[in-house]
Amino acid sequence: MILNRSGPGDAQMSSLFQAHLRGNDFGESPLEVAYGSKITLKNYGYGGGLLHSHVQSFPVGSLQQQVTCYHYKDENNNWLVTPTWQSDPVDPDGPIRFLQNGDVLRLVHVSTGRNLHSHPIAAPVTKEHHEVAGYGNETIGDDNDHWVVEIVDDTHRGKDAKNGRVHSLTTRMRFKHKTLNCWLRAANTVLPQWGFKQVEVTCDKENNPKDVHTYWNVESHWNERRESLSLHPSLCPLLLLTLSSYSILTFTYSEMRANSQSHLEMSNCTTLHSGATSFT
Repeated sequence: MILNRSGPGDAQMSSLFQAHLRGNDFGESPLEVAYGSKITLKNYGYGGGLLHSHVQSFPVGSLQQQVTCYHYKDENNNWLVTPTWQSDPVDPDGPIRFLQNGDVLRLVHVSTGRNLHSHPIAAPVTKEHHEVAGYGNETIGDDNDHWVVEIVDDTHRGKDAKNGRVHSLTTRMRFKHKTLNCWLRAANTVLPQWGFKQVEVTCDKENNPKDVHTYWNVESHWNERRESLSLHPSLCPLLLLTLSSYSILTFTYSEMRANSQSHLEMSNCTTLHSGATSFT
């Protein structure tokens, strides 16, 4: 049997593997990411999830809003590509500014308005790393909300894309914290029950350019000012698809069970926060 259709377990697979499944919406994504784009970010490491946040706060450390990686698709995986605090805001009627290598940006959580943020506070589980949290709002924030885009390569364009624009699905990139010089990382370390058994996201002080757990790609992308992406099988070499499939098939049963249990627990929760409807 060949599994070639999109389904509820898609998020367990790499973005490029999903792009070849029938019934997904990746073909509706614009190719080039721009400021003002709404995106999801997929971690490229083994069993990588989607960058996620929810209204619950850390019970330790900064007590700020939790940021995690999540293996199911929902609206709390959506982030807005936003200029720095010192830059002009996005003008919906002005020229489009594309996201490219070396840019400094903010990533704003769409559902809660919090900025992706790090600071010199120990991560909840991986103590040698900095904590990553959601902080501030549309008017409150600081330089610890700023991240530098470092393009690693592009699975379609190769290493020649290193100094170019960020593309949906194919561009692999790292996010370096502008102030702390650490890198956004998710390595399948599971948070305690207060974090719904989701994957810990940290800022790693060690610069390891070959660490795929610091690699991210844009999975879903929405921007009304950009045309949809025309998908083609050449976006993903056969070898890369094969390796992706093998990685997913060898993902441990215990990890999948933990993610499934967390998903069920979260879907049964109702939040006490005004105006919110779920714990995710």
